Amino acid sequence: MARFLVGIDLGTTNSALAFVDLQAKPKAGGVKLNTFPIPQLVVAGEVREQQLLPSFLYLPGPHDLPPGAIALPWEPGATSAVGAFARNHGGKVPGRLVSSAKSWLCHPGVDRTSPLLPWGAPPDVPRLSPLEASARYLKHLVDAWNHTAGRRPEDRLEDQPVVLTVPASFDDVARNLTADAAKQAGLKNVSLLEEPQAAFYAWLGTHTPAEAGKLKPGMRCLVVDVGGGTSDFSLIRAGEEQGEMTFVRDAVGDHLLLGGDNMDLALAKAIEAKLPAGKLDAAQFGALVQACRSAKEALLGPNPPDHFPVTVVGKGRSVVSGTISINVTRADVTAALFDGFFPTVPYTDEPNRAARSGLQEMGLPYVADAAVTKHLAAFLRQHLPPGEVPNAILFNGGVFTPQVLRERVIEVMRPWFEVPGKPWHPLVLTTPSLDLAVAWGAAYLAWLKQSGGRRIGGGIPRSYYLGVSLADEKRSGAPAATDQPATPAKAVVCVVPRQLEEGNEVLIPAPEFELEIGRPVLFPLFTSTVRGDDKPGDIFELGPTQLLQLPPLHTILRGGRRSGVKRVPVTLAAKATEIGTLELYCVSREGNRWRLEFNVRDVVRDTPERPGEPAGDDRATLLDVFPEDKVQAAGELIRTCYATGAPTPPELPKSLEAALDTGRQEWPTGLCRRIWDFLAEVSDQRTKSPPHLSRWYNLVGFCLRPGFGDPLDRYRIEALWKLITTTTAATGATAKQPTVVEGGADYWIMWRRVSGGLNAALQQSLYARLRPTLLPSRGKPAPKPHANELAEMWRAAASLERLDARTKQHLGDELLRQIKRTPVPHYAFWALTRLGARQQFYGPLNTLLHPDVAQNWLEQLLDFAPTNDAERLGWGFCLAQLARRTGLRGADVSDDHRHGVARLLRTIQVPAGWPRMVEEVVEPEGDDQSRLFGEALPIGLRLAGG
Repeated sequence: MARFLVGIDLGTTNSALAFVDLQAKPKAGGVKLNTFPIPQLVVAGEVREQQLLPSFLYLPGPHDLPPGAIALPWEPGATSAVGAFARNHGGKVPGRLVSSAKSWLCHPGVDRTSPLLPWGAPPDVPRLSPLEASARYLKHLVDAWNHTAGRRPEDRLEDQPVVLTVPASFDDVARNLTADAAKQAGLKNVSLLEEPQAAFYAWLGTHTPAEAGKLKPGMRCLVVDVGGGTSDFSLIRAGEEQGEMTFVRDAVGDHLLLGGDNMDLALAKAIEAKLPAGKLDAAQFGALVQACRSAKEALLGPNPPDHFPVTVVGKGRSVVSGTISINVTRADVTAALFDGFFPTVPYTDEPNRAARSGLQEMGLPYVADAAVTKHLAAFLRQHLPPGEVPNAILFNGGVFTPQVLRERVIEVMRPWFEVPGKPWHPLVLTTPSLDLAVAWGAAYLAWLKQSGGRRIGGGIPRSYYLGVSLADEKRSGAPAATDQPATPAKAVVCVVPRQLEEGNEVLIPAPEFELEIGRPVLFPLFTSTVRGDDKPGDIFELGPTQLLQLPPLHTILRGGRRSGVKRVPVTLAAKATEIGTLELYCVSREGNRWRLEFNVRDVVRDTPERPGEPAGDDRATLLDVFPEDKVQAAGELIRTCYATGAPTPPELPKSLEAALDTGRQEWPTGLCRRIWDFLAEVSDQRTKSPPHLSRWYNLVGFCLRPGFGDPLDRYRIEALWKLITTTTAATGATAKQPTVVEGGADYWIMWRRVSGGLNAALQQSLYARLRPTLLPSRGKPAPKPHANELAEMWRAAASLERLDARTKQHLGDELLRQIKRTPVPHYAFWALTRLGARQQFYGPLNTLLHPDVAQNWLEQLLDFAPTNDAERLGWGFCLAQLARRTGLRGADVSDDHRHGVARLLRTIQVPAGWPRMVEEVVEPEGDDQSRLFGEALPIGLRLAGG
């Protein structure tokens, strides 16, 4: 039996660990909650214990610190630092401090398992994924505990029950990633707890009898939790059962990426506007944000100084002379926080839902409206019954450490609930520590689990839904699972009701779905925090604002080696796990179960409606409907072309257009993907002649472009990769019949067209085949393909946006050398544009070329003198894309470079929109998107920018 029960608050700004020692003498009237003093570096070469572990990680350069400066007792050869020293020292060194990893962990617009932190760091700085950074914070806690409290093998932290906290608004992907981080840190027995509940548990475990007596059955307690990265609101209702007080969590708010980080960012922007140096680069601005955090805490604390100095270090050779200092006043802080985050608003005020702007510039998708009080009003209107008021308030989160901010929230709320003759005076529950309450509450829950004590009821805070298609309803009597993305306006089936208790499983005997074994099946997944009456199995339609879309669930059902492709009737089952995550299963009539996997790497992008377009995806849906008899006729033409040679490969495109009565450029995405099915069917015959192979490459690339956009494109591209690599490996002297060798210009055109569907590993594998030709090693003979094939190899390499930024830099440097030749290779400007574009076509943020490198390329390009119209347009488009303004500070080049490019573009004959995209943040135009991609996109394919 474990000796300790542990609670861990893995915070955005600070982390903490609390515990209960089961061998210690019990405290009179309850359990004793202990705070673990965490050993950590506080200055170089000095380790001390502190109650909080700042959630910062510093990656020193090779010459930043003397040897052994960041050594730890349990890790003498440490190469990075976590904690107080990381926060304090890393904040002074631009670009080497990892912060806000928790906020990135819930960012649906990036691959959270890819290295992208520190965001905005120089190109030579190593990077970590949000998942790895979170795991390192937890690993530090594990090692620190084992070094002090866990010296006996049975007391090691890995073997103790641990309750780890997450924001109430974390979706299931972020919860699963948090659990993965704990596993990477070595923790074996972990459950998850929502932070507002943890704060309330801390009150339950520490309140005085006098205060407890003021909380009566029927009262509602509002938990307002504003931490470093998120704002969480919860309503907990007090009840009574058999003479004992009970508590039920009635509601939680939606995900709000809004907290102390935003406040530091807003203050930094206000201070930056006062600096004589003007706009800072991303690394310097990150250092200013950390300095403003310290200023905010000092100026809003007890006995504040008149002002607080902040300093930003210069760059490169101007480190000393370029250092900037300015004094921040209390008035600066209160103006930024009161007006921007806690403004006085009426109860009916709605948060602004407009497109995000200013606060997004650090790369995180912060909410559009920074007013916490607006979001709080919206939450209470949505979840409080008419005529009810919150009777008690519990504040939590480091943002509320200054008492003035707690008082501000109550004063803003007072007019919401006061009526003449009936003033509103809520009971403000005391907390042992706004910094430690969450860790204490987690440890207290661990003790309640151990002792069988009464816990907060209410189950999971949200209901879950799967998108379904009703197309087969008349045939089968039940809806079929869809392989297309269901928009919120389509039908959904409730699979998990709100308030399902953790550990319970729901079996849904109806409706029954038909799935195909041997083919991938995708389930669009949605969630809601407000629909409390839906039952498992209910099917209905909901409007686009009623559900939140999550990354989809997907699986390939396998039925054995000889099962082939066939339909299998299944029902659904769901379970809310003990660690607070969701599991979904398909269950066949025979009892076979297939677990549906969360897709943690797929990016969920907003697709805002544009003026003049139908709502949702109606445009794409209408265009994707195509007569089945024509589709089958087209498929038969492909079969006969590769079986009998009629039509011939050169004649095949025109024959397909005639059969479909539609030109190729008018084929919608759905039709293109159907044509791919027929091409895959005849893949074994593609090498019967060079024309057959060339036509197959041509049509495959056309039908699968851009490799993503349809839910099942991932599987199609993987199938294409396996098909070609397997055939290539089998082709050779041992083959029974001679075949045409795979390769040539058409081969690389195909991969260029579909490259967006290749994952990072496959793109790297493809690049490994290109590198000997494009970047030959010294002393080794380089392959010499024909000029046309070489051009397509360069275009294919430049389209691999998931390659790391260093590889892109090497490719671009070589292209710049080629641009200095006369004549310029016709592929050079296009390839350089794709490699250095500020807004990638599909690539994640972590592979974006660093602005410093793009600036260097721009400086070399500005003196170019085009000799013909093609060079002028290619050069101008390259300049515009390398200098394009995105609004992300870590992506944009400096203002000086942008202004210089904009002035130049106005002096040469280029489209009017190109200078504008350099000066303003504008959505990519259709023509520019096609130019960047290299050709038109399929009709019906809607891509979010970048």
